[in-house]
Amino acid sequence: MKNLLHIIHVEDSEEDSELVKRQLENEGVQCEIKRIETRAALVDHLCGTEYDLVLSDCTLPQFSGFDALEISLALKPQIPFIFFSGTIGEEAAIESLRNGATDYVLKNNLSRLVPAVRRALTETEEQATRREIERRLHQTRRLQGVTTLAANVAHDVDQILATIRGCASSLATEFSNSPRALELISVLEKNANQGSEQMHQLLSFARRHKASLTDVELIPFLGRLASEMKLTLPRDIELMFKLEPKLPHIFADPEQLRRILSNIILNARDALPVGGRITISTELVHFDPIPPHAAVVEDTPYLALRIADNGIGMDEATRLRIFEPFFTTKSIGKGSGLGLSEVFGLMRIHNGLIEVQSAPGKGTTVSLYFPLPRNSKIAPESITQIPPVSMPEVAAPL
Repeated sequence: MKNLLHIIHVEDSEEDSELVKRQLENEGVQCEIKRIETRAALVDHLCGTEYDLVLSDCTLPQFSGFDALEISLALKPQIPFIFFSGTIGEEAAIESLRNGATDYVLKNNLSRLVPAVRRALTETEEQATRREIERRLHQTRRLQGVTTLAANVAHDVDQILATIRGCASSLATEFSNSPRALELISVLEKNANQGSEQMHQLLSFARRHKASLTDVELIPFLGRLASEMKLTLPRDIELMFKLEPKLPHIFADPEQLRRILSNIILNARDALPVGGRITISTELVHFDPIPPHAAVVEDTPYLALRIADNGIGMDEATRLRIFEPFFTTKSIGKGSGLGLSEVFGLMRIHNGLIEVQSAPGKGTTVSLYFPLPRNSKIAPESITQIPPVSMPEVAAPL
């Protein structure tokens, strides 16, 4: 249960509302109570503020508690609703439960109020957890369907492209004396190779690539990567590093790690059309608390590798879709929409997590979390406790 409950009290008596607050706080339930008396006030507060509970008298001068129940169920059905009344009869109370009320407490039996509130909130939390588990299970099944389809399509298309490349090679030998034919064959091979690369990215999203995991010392690895990336970055983009002086090794596939970081840095480059800064930083973190049923979050330290740019950023609708295969905001011919899908798949192969924070005009930060080997020797004071993150959900329609 929350440390501080926000409660709407549908009640015309200020004295009764104060009594409820005292009773709750006397039994250790800290709360803020907003007393309202009208239908309009109930609608305004349900629509405008997040509340944890609705308490309601049965009869009020301007409308009834049953009207309040109907409004509450229509606007915020997930919020528990408890009748707290001195006038509700047994038949009416039972009918209210059938109509969706969570519980009822008579005013002359005040000792039942706090247990009823606690039980209602506990049941609501359990229901929310079940709904979240069901939603994630449904999303997982959808994603499994998409990844299976993606893998099959990518494999079949790659076979076709391999045949095209083979035929192009044979044609190059046969028409070696024709410059025009060789030029066209070169274009054919180039496009076939690009298509094959995209299919490999799709296979990465579908986790059909095998990884050769080994100990990777990150600081020299990033130094080598920086030398490569500076060749592809314009002079008006500065690549900066803010690394912890002593970093534990991570368990990763070096080539796949290079592809992960290259994809993200190139996206950052594209978000800096007039130049700017890309900053790569590190932090040792531990997620606390581990959320229930978070199978992908391990109770172990992670190395957080963050790539931040001060570019154009993106809105929330775009941010939620960036890992979908073939989704891109770039113009036709400028991007396949598979780079970040590949990152998504490769991070799952590494049992890692990824989080993206962005806003229009405020740049983008991509945080990659790699679980550290169990035998890593890390000073506890060097680890930062942070709220848990979870892998983004790829909302691929089926």
